[in-house]
Amino acid sequence: MRIAIQTLGCKVNQSESASIGGILRDNGFEIVSHDDSPDVCIINTCTVTARSDAQSRQLIRKAARSGARVVAAGCYAQLRPDEISNIEGLDIIIGNSGKDNILDLIQKLKKDDGVIVNMTDPDVSHVPGPYYSSRSRAFLKIQDGCNFSCSYCAVPLARGRSRSVDKEQIVSSARRFVSEGYREIVLTGIHIGTYGLDHVPKSSLLNIVDMLAGSFPEVRIRLSSLEPQEFREEYLELIKNGPVCDHLHIPVQSCSDKILRAMNRGYTAAYFKGLIEKIVSACPGISVGTDLIAGFPGENDDDFYDTVRLIEQLPLSYLHVFPYSKRPDTKALSFEDHVSEKVKRERVKILFEIAGIKKRNYMKNSLDNILDVIVENRTESNGYWSGLSSNYLKLSIISDVAQRGQRIRARVISLTDTGLQAEHLLQ
Repeated sequence: MRIAIQTLGCKVNQSESASIGGILRDNGFEIVSHDDSPDVCIINTCTVTARSDAQSRQLIRKAARSGARVVAAGCYAQLRPDEISNIEGLDIIIGNSGKDNILDLIQKLKKDDGVIVNMTDPDVSHVPGPYYSSRSRAFLKIQDGCNFSCSYCAVPLARGRSRSVDKEQIVSSARRFVSEGYREIVLTGIHIGTYGLDHVPKSSLLNIVDMLAGSFPEVRIRLSSLEPQEFREEYLELIKNGPVCDHLHIPVQSCSDKILRAMNRGYTAAYFKGLIEKIVSACPGISVGTDLIAGFPGENDDDFYDTVRLIEQLPLSYLHVFPYSKRPDTKALSFEDHVSEKVKRERVKILFEIAGIKKRNYMKNSLDNILDVIVENRTESNGYWSGLSSNYLKLSIISDVAQRGQRIRARVISLTDTGLQAEHLLQ
């Protein structure tokens, strides 16, 4: 049986899709593209914004029109099964923890079953397994769920409380990745900074990184995202000494203290500013990115331009910008002074322009630098190799001897309209 998996949303969803693909392949299924006439399409949905809800529904309908059997999984399926259950051609709806049952459900799928809804408590851990991937980097889920209560976010409702994967399972998965040739492991989770707080005795993300770095010194480790209040100075030593990539993603969402309080983020703009400056001072050249939400309820022009001014000052390398999206069952939905869609679009545009400048400046500053690069694929346009550096730069690499998945050193030689070009250093 031929199965296609399409994924929306975060790296956690990506790692779970890859895990599902590995389990299915290990049990005799062929994993194919959604364009290759699959027998079954699995849509791993996202519900972080209204747009992701709509994209999820669109992919489900498109898959159903193709004639394939269709499985809707993930966060949107977990929270809003009623919104998709009447889509013609949909066969199975499962939430997040229900992903554990997907093999059994597909094996038993019959044409006359009707829509099967397999929903379990989101606090039940989904067990990630080793997986096969077309990527050159391995995504390893070490944690799920969230104990925070940000007023705009539906993820805790879809993912449940924070749960950490056992150390032994993490090492086992990492060992398989290394044996398959991966030279970068991305540690993913909803809040990886809270890893191990639910264990007895307690553990931590630092323990996991130390353990992986000691066991697999040939592999670089990337941290997917850390909340500002979860950051520890010890991470800077791990970055300076090599095992952890010189790239951090630290979401701030707003730089207005009034809006941060309304969001229930638990820190101030000054705290975030000091943190970013400390990180960049300790690790010159590091790539630090952040998330921003434009048009949160009650955000006036002064609040927005507090964000603009601080973001313009800070040495950030990229921004992920989102308009505020109303999420059912979240506290922010009941707030007064919702911002109009027109104003949200205008603010998003301004932040996107700043993001473009930040990214271009960071790329310019990388010229002539020697970078640690994982080789990805041969590009069709010019015959060069694509690659990703430890500081999260995409490169076009000139090399006659590079191989996919190889970890190399490359010197950045030019910045063109299409991006950075680098040369493979053989010694």
